[in-house]
Amino acid sequence: MFSKGSFQLTILVFILMNDKTTTAQSPCTNANYQDTTLKLLKDQAIGHSFMDLTSYGQDRILLNRFEASDVVLSPDGHYVYVVFDNIYQIGAFCTPLGRLSNCTDQLFSWPNASLNSQDSSFEGIAYEPVNGRYFVVQETVPTNAKGIFRSNIFELSIAMNRAQPLQQVDSCVVSWTFGSKNKGFEGLEAVYHQRTGQTYLLALCEANKCDHKSNSTNDGRIVVLEKKRTTDGVCSWEPMGTFDLPSSVRFSDYSAMSIYPSKTKQLPTYIAVVSQTNSQLWIGRIDEIDERPYFDVSKLKKSVVYDFPRSTETASECQIKYCNVEGVAWQGKNQLVLVSDKAKDDQDIHCIEKDQSIHYFALPDNLSK
Repeated sequence: MFSKGSFQLTILVFILMNDKTTTAQSPCTNANYQDTTLKLLKDQAIGHSFMDLTSYGQDRILLNRFEASDVVLSPDGHYVYVVFDNIYQIGAFCTPLGRLSNCTDQLFSWPNASLNSQDSSFEGIAYEPVNGRYFVVQETVPTNAKGIFRSNIFELSIAMNRAQPLQQVDSCVVSWTFGSKNKGFEGLEAVYHQRTGQTYLLALCEANKCDHKSNSTNDGRIVVLEKKRTTDGVCSWEPMGTFDLPSSVRFSDYSAMSIYPSKTKQLPTYIAVVSQTNSQLWIGRIDEIDERPYFDVSKLKKSVVYDFPRSTETASECQIKYCNVEGVAWQGKNQLVLVSDKAKDDQDIHCIEKDQSIHYFALPDNLSK
């Protein structure tokens, strides 16, 4: 039995040890800070591109919210296409390469103009190079069953030389259910599987275990989807299975993913996954397998979770300032383009500066195999 004095000493020792552990886990006091923190190249406020829409021949009401939710690089590298969860429009923003050819930032109107006044719930965009199509996923849409939600995926064609750059090719529901309208799919990728000769969509669940009630922090999950069509022409995206991120990836949520487009267009290659809550990015390896779910991910030899830069007016502060990162795309092997949603009303003041923006980052070191 502890005496009163020894009990007090035990509590004091525990507090000191716990404080030491907390300090060691802080990115700002980490001895490897430079090796594990993404290097900012440029921040670009989305609203800055549309301060005077009439100068671009776009005579419309100026939007005051750009809740960016995902991004993809155009095949020629001149644009990044950005989807927003609050509008049925797609933004086309010039990359540094694109600005050399006098490109112009634009907002593409949705083909169905009746949707322009509605929230889109867009949370992911992917490019499929075989047919040159884009896929945009809605996080969730209501069903006839109470408390049950599904996602929907639009298939689009984008051509800058058309009067209406966006054309809808298809719209198909996803045969996967969620119990919350705010915890559905948060990222999308299109991947070609060599053995089956099929292109699949990979959909990243926002919640661990794809379950909004999950309290775990290392159960990231990706759903593999294949497009099907019934004899009467109704299309759907059917799950072929799921695969998990390595258990060492301890994220509270998952907000975006991107697969590096290797020169051979074949796997294995790199995959990047972002957590909004943790303000971190993990890079691993994705490969194809023969059996369902046809894909799997693994750690690199040098497995690193990268931090987004912190607010470091003082070393002890170390507050998250990239609080709302929701989209990621590769721009070269060692650079990434990311986008941020609007800061929430209950978030810290540090979050406002970087919200509703496009971010260009470089990796601090070359990737390992």
